[in-house]
Amino acid sequence: MIKNTAFLALLAALLTGCGPNKIIVDLPSPQGQYHVEVRKCPQPGSMSSAEQTQVSILKSGISENCQSAVNALAQFQSYSPDEQLQLEWLSEAELRAWHPGFDPKSGPASASYKADNPVKVIFAPAK
Repeated sequence: MIKNTAFLALLAALLTGCGPNKIIVDLPSPQGQYHVEVRKCPQPGSMSSAEQTQVSILKSGISENCQSAVNALAQFQSYSPDEQLQLEWLSEAELRAWHPGFDPKSGPASASYKADNPVKVIFAPAK
């Protein structure tokens, strides 16, 4: 029984590590100091091939792995379909982000920000 449990735990860990981990959009800021990286990632804890879309705001030349926020100035998860995600740099340090799945008052279900984040993220539809 213990061997089967250990095997299942190992299998679950391997499955969550497999799957997509690819950049689907990379949008530089107007002057190129920052960029938004949209990455298709395996959904953490899923035993299937479930995916999630990770959006990271980063300094130019830096990337962010799936399920990591070490380098991200700001990061949030988006919803499907990915084609409905709107990203627009309003200035060098201001990004507008929107998806119809976001809450109109607060944006995505959760977002993380570094304390010294110089980029303001505005969750709002296009005007």
